[in-house]
Amino acid sequence: MMTKNLQTTFVCCVESGSLETQTVRMIESLRRWGGKFADAPIYAVTPRFGPPLAKQTHQIFEQFQVKYLYFQKNDKYAWNKFLNKPSALVAVEELAQTECIGWLDSDLLIVDEPDQLTLNQEESFLACASDKNIGTTGLQDPYEAYWQEICKCVGIDIETLPWIKTEEEGILIRLYWNSGIFVYRRSTNFAQHYLQTCLQLFDACLASHKSGFFFNDQVALGLTMVKMGIPWRGLPYSHNYGMGSKTHKDWYTEEKLKAAKIVHYHDAMWPAFWDTFIECLSQTHPPVADWLVSIGSMKNEAPPAFRAVKKVIDFKRSRQELAYMRACKVI
Repeated sequence: MMTKNLQTTFVCCVESGSLETQTVRMIESLRRWGGKFADAPIYAVTPRFGPPLAKQTHQIFEQFQVKYLYFQKNDKYAWNKFLNKPSALVAVEELAQTECIGWLDSDLLIVDEPDQLTLNQEESFLACASDKNIGTTGLQDPYEAYWQEICKCVGIDIETLPWIKTEEEGILIRLYWNSGIFVYRRSTNFAQHYLQTCLQLFDACLASHKSGFFFNDQVALGLTMVKMGIPWRGLPYSHNYGMGSKTHKDWYTEEKLKAAKIVHYHDAMWPAFWDTFIECLSQTHPPVADWLVSIGSMKNEAPPAFRAVKKVIDFKRSRQELAYMRACKVI
């Protein structure tokens, strides 16, 4: 029998187009396979200007009791999609009634009850160190200089960052969470601190030589937690299992997918990788695979007029992004 969990409010972002498709599928997977979290409150947030969502999306939100929140944040970084996450969380923090708030990226697929998402009494934050990415293993690491700079930027001594083992490679790095899924206690007002840290990093115009500023929201997540000094726990790989075309050959194992509760699928449900993804999932989570086969691979289902408007907006934002990147100090 499914146990309801109304102690956590989940938050995600949604915009017209591809993200809209992903968000709808993520929400339905939570309602179907989330176990005690299946009935948790969900807010889908559009925090900046753009074409409206499709009528069908609003109907699905109503069907799954998703509260939709739209507003236009007015700041110099409105072009930056990575600030949508903390902006959405700040807005929901003022509305949510639950003890905890959980963030869900739209490219997540819930395939079994994510039982580790419940905060223990002594905990205030949960996240997963999925893989190294641009994390640092210490003084000899090519990303150490970047981390030293960003820590200075937000007023943290880099040596105070805890060491944590990555779930995929099993190596020790200075604390660096994947920001695809995390849970925190609402009473900490974490979202406000998180947004402030993100803005500090963007104002500093610092960029990694590998990824530019594209992981700033992810970098800011752990830095915020450390700066606040709140108690935390790392989530196992089963709660943020990474899968996609870029890493499949080197990282995929059936055993790890079988243990997964949440799959961070990246591009795996779009047509180019769809057959491979379904073949793997049918071996580990047959009911989920059957459901996905019944609805097919993902596609942008926004009406043509909405796509045209979004294309113009995206072009303008890409120019602003390029101008920002040119002003950055690359480390």
